[in-house]
Amino acid sequence: MNENDIDFIPELVTEENEPIRYSKDNRRATNYREHSGLTEKDTTNKIPITIVTGYLGSGKSTLLEQIAKKGDRRVAVILNEFGDSAAIEKSLTIKGGNSQEYEEWLDLGNGCLCCSVKDNGVAAIERLIAKRKGFDYILLETTGLADPAPIATMFWLDDALSSNVYIDGVVTVIDSQNIEKWLSDTGGHTHGPTETDGGITIAHLQIAMADVILLNKVDKMDQKDLDRLEERAKSINAVAPVYRSKYGDVDLIKILDLHAYDTKDVSPFLRNKALYHDSTIHTIALEFPKVDKDGFERFERFLQDILWVENDVETWNMEIYRAKGLLYCGRSFRVLQAVRKTYDFIDGDEDGPNQPTLHNSKLVLIGKGLSFEKLKSHFEKSVGLSLIES
Repeated sequence: MNENDIDFIPELVTEENEPIRYSKDNRRATNYREHSGLTEKDTTNKIPITIVTGYLGSGKSTLLEQIAKKGDRRVAVILNEFGDSAAIEKSLTIKGGNSQEYEEWLDLGNGCLCCSVKDNGVAAIERLIAKRKGFDYILLETTGLADPAPIATMFWLDDALSSNVYIDGVVTVIDSQNIEKWLSDTGGHTHGPTETDGGITIAHLQIAMADVILLNKVDKMDQKDLDRLEERAKSINAVAPVYRSKYGDVDLIKILDLHAYDTKDVSPFLRNKALYHDSTIHTIALEFPKVDKDGFERFERFLQDILWVENDVETWNMEIYRAKGLLYCGRSFRVLQAVRKTYDFIDGDEDGPNQPTLHNSKLVLIGKGLSFEKLKSHFEKSVGLSLIES
């Protein structure tokens, strides 16, 4: 398989309103006791899905081939290949450690997975699982021109509805030779209804959504340039670790079994102290004291304001793509996960091995138009607490 894998550009389809957990379009009354009853999702008997994204020719398919070759896991690989029939289909390949290979056609209905009606995509994969037993991991490659946020949200939301699959994380593959060009390609094509403006490209969105960033084709660049590219990636997403690879060869422990959407291990973003500034997307961290019951409810209203762009925030020209947080409430803590306008809280494990050592609350935001001073002012006005500035 060629490392310079090229994605076919499908026809655009209209995305319908997505289901939500907590969102602007389907509000739920804030209730401290309800939130305090949330527990970590049980993923014991579910099949994890890793979303592999990256711009055209970054090496996504080569990475998938490398993963399928390693270890003894039976991996289902869903590739972005489209038939000529009216109903767009996906080719699904199942590979195991014994090099056996099986192929199925997965009917995803009216469009490619990242832009189709979301329930159809999840349901199709669930039907496949019921039909063919025996694989224990799913890798899903998005088209190179797609924003991965809708598909990540789709699986995250379906997980909350007792699906038999769950999203493990998003791996973004970067072509070290061409990434700077793609980050400047503000007039480039997009796949689906995603609109990019203000210097934001699809490449920006793919990096912003990453739980792991893979800087690929490093054998074709010198060390100085690689260091600069790594810093550029961190300037967009300061939370995701960056690993270097050639031909998509990377230790699987770095990209699989991340539990990025249900983990209680908050150490990666707690370590984030710096404010990284790309010219278009920033990572900003807000640190603040513990909150009580009323403080939790005020914090949630603040969170809704900045995610849903309401109240005083409407004039900021701000958009948040990803957020993670640690909220101390009395003697316990909660982990916040957010993708675009959808968010959820997970109760932390007070006695577990991943108990954080930092006893201040923290919120990390990745987005465009973020102003620390505006966020600080609105936070202190809304929550009634002062930020801790180091």
